[in-house]
Amino acid sequence: MTEITPQEFITADYKKFDKQNGAYSVKTTSVNSLVSERYDEIQATYPTTSTEVYTYKLATVSVAVLTVTYTDDTKEVLTSVVRS
Repeated sequence: MTEITPQEFITADYKKFDKQNGAYSVKTTSVNSLVSERYDEIQATYPTTSTEVYTYKLATVSVAVLTVTYTDDTKEVLTSVVRS
């Protein structure tokens, strides 16, 4: 294991941030085994009290849809997650 100095850590951590128009954004990597396609937007809809639908889009084009179903409207017990 290679040790780094506190200053090196601060510098390395700082590189994760981008400043644009006076605001900071954090560079992240997301790993999603259900949706492997690239996406830049997730839209959530709730067609029933026990169902949630998440539409993944890239440049306004749908690339995947996840339908999450619960046993009832308390959403305490997850029944299924279906990708289409």
